[in-house]
Amino acid sequence: MGEDDYCSSCGKRTSMIVQFLGVKKRVPVACKCEIEKYEKQKELDRKNNQQQRLKRLIDYSLMDSNFRNYTFENFKIDKYNKQIYKMGINYCKNFKTMEKENVGMILMGPPGVGKSYLSFCIANELLDKCIPVIAISSIGIINKIFESYSKHGQEGEVHIINSLKNADLLVLDDLGAEYGKEKTKQIIYSVIDSRIRNNKPMIITTNLDENMLRRKLASEDKIDRTYDRLTGVCPIVKIDGVSRRLEEGNRKYDILASLI
Repeated sequence: MGEDDYCSSCGKRTSMIVQFLGVKKRVPVACKCEIEKYEKQKELDRKNNQQQRLKRLIDYSLMDSNFRNYTFENFKIDKYNKQIYKMGINYCKNFKTMEKENVGMILMGPPGVGKSYLSFCIANELLDKCIPVIAISSIGIINKIFESYSKHGQEGEVHIINSLKNADLLVLDDLGAEYGKEKTKQIIYSVIDSRIRNNKPMIITTNLDENMLRRKLASEDKIDRTYDRLTGVCPIVKIDGVSRRLEEGNRKYDILASLI
């Protein structure tokens, strides 16, 4: 049996002669070219898998088509939101610590001041780092679960809640906007409870103040255990400022007025 073989490109060995139990055999050896080719394909497969996972997460999030446009690059900083912008950036930079310590937040304030925008910026920043994030409204959860009953019965609810439980971060938008029926409260409690029990952080936005949110989350027995557990892991961050929706409405009114 002849000598070892060598790659004509990199000059490294591509096969070698080994002896096992008195028998000589030629076995392949990965040369530098083959190793580089393998690593490139491995990286390509990893990126493809990440892109597929990212698409599934975005599709599952059920947010509107503008969701991916909410980024820190597009964030318009003013005197009202300068500090929360900084907080959002640093939350993303330190997410591993936030996740380990189960640190979330409740963004509380009137409509239009940027609560959802900030939470979606955080979601997209982490998604771009291939960190599993699901962003969904409280109404979206309720509707998705109710729709699942006709197809999968009670198992559909369990599957959805487990999916929300397993993401590294759950962004729950507009908590309190869902209908006040006891079943919807049970669903929201199940989602929140599963995240807390599994030490998974949440970012929640709400237009309600503390007292309104406490009453909203209280069960039929009037015990506000959900509120107490929630605020224990998600400190309240109050956001004030001028409604950007109102500003945009005024701007468009001025455009119309100029036509008169």
